[in-house]
Amino acid sequence: MDASFPPPFPAAVRAIPVLPVPRPALAEGERIVPTLILAAGIVALGDFLFWKHGLGLSLGIFAVAVAVAMLVRSGRAALKIRVLIPFAMLLASAVQTAVEMSFTNLAVIAALFTVLMGELYFTQLAAGWSRWSESIVAWLAAPGRWVWLVRALGEQPVSRAASAANLGQGLVRAIRIGLPAVLLLALFGGVFASGNRIFADYAARFFDRLSVQFLSFDFAFSRVFLWLLLATIALVFIRPRAGALATRQWARPFPEWTRADASVAFWQSVMVLAALNALFFAVNTIDVVFLWMHTAVPEGTNGKQFLHEGVNSLITATVLAGIVLTLLFQQSEAVTRPTVLKALALAWIVQNLVLIAGVFLRLKLYVDTEEMTAKRVYVACFLMLVTLGFGFLCVHVKNGRDASRLVWRNAMTTFTLFFALQFLDVIGWVCRYNVESGRLNVSYQLTLGPDAWPVLLQAAKTLPSGKPGDDVRLGLREVAADEKAPAEIDWRESQWRRNRNAAALLAWAKPLGPLTEEEGKSQVISDYYNTLRELRSTWDD
Repeated sequence: MDASFPPPFPAAVRAIPVLPVPRPALAEGERIVPTLILAAGIVALGDFLFWKHGLGLSLGIFAVAVAVAMLVRSGRAALKIRVLIPFAMLLASAVQTAVEMSFTNLAVIAALFTVLMGELYFTQLAAGWSRWSESIVAWLAAPGRWVWLVRALGEQPVSRAASAANLGQGLVRAIRIGLPAVLLLALFGGVFASGNRIFADYAARFFDRLSVQFLSFDFAFSRVFLWLLLATIALVFIRPRAGALATRQWARPFPEWTRADASVAFWQSVMVLAALNALFFAVNTIDVVFLWMHTAVPEGTNGKQFLHEGVNSLITATVLAGIVLTLLFQQSEAVTRPTVLKALALAWIVQNLVLIAGVFLRLKLYVDTEEMTAKRVYVACFLMLVTLGFGFLCVHVKNGRDASRLVWRNAMTTFTLFFALQFLDVIGWVCRYNVESGRLNVSYQLTLGPDAWPVLLQAAKTLPSGKPGDDVRLGLREVAADEKAPAEIDWRESQWRRNRNAAALLAWAKPLGPLTEEEGKSQVISDYYNTLRELRSTWDD
């Protein structure tokens, strides 16, 4: 028998973990040089447009340049209708920044960039919100673009020696191509400079200015930070992170709300709708009695507070009602199919529409009590959106379990409103309404800014002596004293509507001269600055 019997127990084999292979930074066939060139161009353009200059026309130019760089980087993939339509809308919005910048204008540009990125870079996902939401993820992951850039630069398809040799050969070839042109340019430039004094002066001034600019270039920390910010933006928009391979959870259609006991779910839904119908009926009855019939604020109450609180609470109630109805009809068909549930839901929708009509009436009374403001116009727009949303909700009640489409319709309606509002002169319309209706709160109208100046100038020319004509004239002269002439504004900061209105204001005020010390202490000037402080404190809060 073998002496080694029984055989020795085999030693345990240590498992070697298999580490996942990281995804290459560059896709197959991708080159890093075009990305670097486009990014450098965006940084240089951004530095020229924004360093020591405010926003205006510059923002529109920069937005268009970034969008064009995205299309160039994508090549033939950009030639499709789902890309060209948002690009055309982005061009229109960018032009509007040169007319007048506003919150709606900036919001629309951000939304269109979201769509454009999704349709260019994340086409592996389902069309729509799946792609667009991936753009937002890419923005949030912006700092990671620098890690990607380091990895991409380190991925060399050839050896370092071969890379250095290729680079040297490329430089030699570029010198050979460009050297004859440079020599001949210097030769003929010297000939013209010796015989043409004007050309020689221009050339000397050009080289002197170039040398001064080079030697006195500002490398301030804030400028370097601006470059880093612009470079990050360029990398995110030109070469964003790779998108998810499958639709993310938040971009998937809303699942059906399945309940364990359909009978309990049905009766719960019936009780909820019946109770809320009763509550809304009581509130609507109060509105009909006190507001619809009398069209006035109840006696003994603070009108402003009553209307302000009523508008806010009723808007909140209607929005919550829409959310509740959406959830109730996201349940299974066994719960939502019965006619009684749909009838209660439609009755509640009608009551919400009556409630919205009550909010409109409150808003009208509010405007009649004081004056029209831009905020009240936007509240009215919001109420119209909510009304249309309840129309979409009727379709949801009829079909059921289709909340994703309901959200999509409301989102598109909201975007359409924002896209239209960016082109409208809302402030000018508000000021004109207040002047023509006789509720001319001069101190407030003066705070509305350049859009209100044409209306106030017309009032200053047509109103007779005495209040409020004298107040308008004093207030406009005070505003004109602090306003720059359009010629003093750098073209990068220009906004056409502001420049036009400022020119008209200064032309009107110049013959009248500055305010005297006594005029500067008038009540309207004091009220104007007090109103400004109140508005700024409201914005800070």
